[in-house]
Amino acid sequence: MAVDVGSVRIGLAICEAPGVPAMPLETIAHTSRDRDIQAILQRARERDATVIVVGYPLRLDGSAGPAAKRIDAFVAALRAVFAGTVVVQDERLTTAAAGRKLRDLDLPGSKKRRLVDQLAAVEILNGYLAVKDRS
Repeated sequence: MAVDVGSVRIGLAICEAPGVPAMPLETIAHTSRDRDIQAILQRARERDATVIVVGYPLRLDGSAGPAAKRIDAFVAALRAVFAGTVVVQDERLTTAAAGRKLRDLDLPGSKKRRLVDQLAAVEILNGYLAVKDRS
């Protein structure tokens, strides 16, 4: 399962089996770190997820800024309560890629905003799976 953590919404994506591309799952409204993590854990349990991939917001030059430091704290809290593996995956440009995919769809803006987070999570998960498959 992949997680795109934003300050307003959290996008989730899932890969149901090896070799299957990631698919959008859900968008969760951000409330607090503890509640967000509990919601993610619930979805992970429902899907029997053993790995949670969290998007890691590096700057374009590859350095970690304040957003990455917030994700470090989020990942540490998630690792403390998730029985499986929690990994981070570079999420540079994933939201832009997701936005390009939605640009031409005839959807209201609010639906696009919810979907862009899910599609960013898809990009994160597919990136993780591509790297994992090469190893």
